Amino acid sequence: MAVVKHYSIKNSPLALLKYITGETKAQKAEIVRGINCSVDPKSAYLEMSLCYETFAGEKFHRTEKPEGKEHIKMHHYVFSFKGQEVTPEDACYIAEQWAKKVFGDKYQILIAVHTDTDNIHVHIAVNAYSLNGKRWLDNKSTLKQCREVANELCKRRNLNVIENPKWNARQNYAEWLARQNGTSWKQKLCDDIDRIVLMENVRSIDDLVKQLCNSGYLVRQGKYLSVKPANLDNRKPVRTLRLGDGYGIEELQYRIENKDKEMSLDKVLSYTGVQREYALCLRQIQIGFYRKSEDFNHVTYNELRKTADLLCYIHEHNIHSKEDFEKHVNSIAEKSNHAVERVKKTKEKIKEKEFILENGDRYLELLNREGPWYPSMLKDLEPYEILRENKIRSKADIQKASQELELLKSQLPEFEKESEKLAADKKAVTAQYTTFIRQMETDYERYLRSAKEELEEYEESLSKPTAEKVNAKEAERRRLAEERQRAEARKKRSGESR
Repeated sequence: MAVVKHYSIKNSPLALLKYITGETKAQKAEIVRGINCSVDPKSAYLEMSLCYETFAGEKFHRTEKPEGKEHIKMHHYVFSFKGQEVTPEDACYIAEQWAKKVFGDKYQILIAVHTDTDNIHVHIAVNAYSLNGKRWLDNKSTLKQCREVANELCKRRNLNVIENPKWNARQNYAEWLARQNGTSWKQKLCDDIDRIVLMENVRSIDDLVKQLCNSGYLVRQGKYLSVKPANLDNRKPVRTLRLGDGYGIEELQYRIENKDKEMSLDKVLSYTGVQREYALCLRQIQIGFYRKSEDFNHVTYNELRKTADLLCYIHEHNIHSKEDFEKHVNSIAEKSNHAVERVKKTKEKIKEKEFILENGDRYLELLNREGPWYPSMLKDLEPYEILRENKIRSKADIQKASQELELLKSQLPEFEKESEKLAADKKAVTAQYTTFIRQMETDYERYLRSAKEELEEYEESLSKPTAEKVNAKEAERRRLAEERQRAEARKKRSGESR
């Protein structure tokens, strides 16, 4: 199983090359291979810098703080294999084949296999420009391609692959290295947030901010939460959403409100139709996610929050089937489109009335002039076609247009406000419906099958005598309490290991 990660290198490419070959580590790389470059890091650096500077038109190594956006100098990919499932030679062969298939034969690439941890892993450094001047662009699409190629190569060698990878917020190389060395203040911030979220007296984002301040952090609260340690003056604040899954404001609010407690079966029974199905799915996801089941390694806090929001939405709008949802979406879209069209027509009418007021006197002068009419006179009236269409024949008509203009201007702000509200409703319902369709096409049938069995057993227990009901509920409470204790123990052990 190969896990592929990417890091952008914007400065000090030589430091990366020395690191991946092991010159700056206690143990050197087991195997080093070069594609279109030397295996020696200093020689590879000189060769890559010549190529980069030729096509990029700037220095390969940053000598001073750049003005504006800083460009990527190198791409650093890391392949991590599970345990010792491959030999160093096999890992190197897979990495070489992967590099050739992804980048072709024109990029300068340095490959190094490391065996200094429990998992054999490969570092791959790629010059941002190829030998023929093509620039490699890293984005979600190319990273997806990289992972698909890696999975394909692993399957050929009968290695396991991750079918549903969990997407995390990306870190820059310096932060990744700090976390590897245990010196990252951002990792400590994550640990402190995890600890504070579970505190009984933390019931809102404001409570979380207060506790972070008490723990020695400076916090700026607005659209985002920006945090930095008070004792590190030379550090810039970090937005919590950049820390990874579960640290954005909405996700933190969800974590605080739920505190790792799954929806009860009694609550599930309060819903009907598709609402009950979503309640069951949400419960299954919560159980799997909070207990760290392998089947739920692709679930994120954001996915949990979206599922919970969707359940609230379809319950609030009395949606009980896919057809109900489609009608609801179409209805809001139709209202939004109508409101947009009304604003557009109102603005057009305002322009017309303003044109009439500006040119009315001149039009009446041309229209009412004495003497015979000639073709050239008709041509003079052509620019004032709008006034003819609005049947302007006198000063009274112009005055009426002025009154209509004032009315239209007074109505426009209300029309625009309603249009903006309906546009926001359309955006919200589109997002909810997109989540609905995507989830219906993924694992929700599997979630429902296992959840319905549990629900049927619970409903049977409710039909039994009162004593048995009490026993069933008491057993459920004991089970939940035991799960919470185990979860707290895991968190405590995790904190001690850090």
